[in-house]
Amino acid sequence: MEDAENACGTPREGEALLAFNEAMEHHLEIEERVLFPEFAQRTGPGGPLAVMREEHDAIRSLLAKGRAIGGTACRALFDTLTILVSQHHMKEENVLYPMSDTLLADCADSLIVSMKEAPVVHE
Repeated sequence: MEDAENACGTPREGEALLAFNEAMEHHLEIEERVLFPEFAQRTGPGGPLAVMREEHDAIRSLLAKGRAIGGTACRALFDTLTILVSQHHMKEENVLYPMSDTLLADCADSLIVSMKEAPVVHE
């Protein structure tokens, strides 16, 4: 994320934004396709998952805007994205992941393997 933000307004901007977008999308997709379904089987689709999905959508929306802008607007986008991603990360680390550790302990090893092996599927 820092590399992409630092590239705003430079000749590397497009390449750096694309690389960041792909890495972030990969993270979001792995959670949504591997972790969330298993978590939802044990808790239902609401609660933390509803919040995580809403924030994933907001992150994707900002990233889509980032592909259409540059320069000063790019830096402003990253100001907003930094706040959103930081808040999202705190919720993952303090709520979702500890709950996952408890609820999914019996299948943690297979989930980790699945997450590591999950290909990126862009829709």
